Amino acid sequence: MSPTGDADESQPLVSTGTRPLGPWWLAVLGLVAAGMLLMSSNLRAYGYALGGTLGLLAVLRAVLPAGRAGGLVVRGRWIDVLTLLVLGVAVAVLASTLRLV
Repeated sequence: MSPTGDADESQPLVSTGTRPLGPWWLAVLGLVAAGMLLMSSNLRAYGYALGGTLGLLAVLRAVLPAGRAGGLVVRGRWIDVLTLLVLGVAVAVLASTLRLV
């Protein structure tokens, strides 16, 4: 702080440190692969690829330490794992029940 009470502009007020995204990029690759399946009109395979990607991310979040999990760290470890697993299983089950004509 300067003597006038204003914040010193040379010092950032917010930490500008970044955290590497790590295995978060696997989510991007999985979504790209699933999107390619969707564009090929294979809706069931798209659902399975999306569910499998979420399942893989859940396993990675469960086994990697928080410092290496990067962008997968949102809340507590087991909340993240449970959320990813429930969503992955739900998407895969919904994909398996599709009636394609």
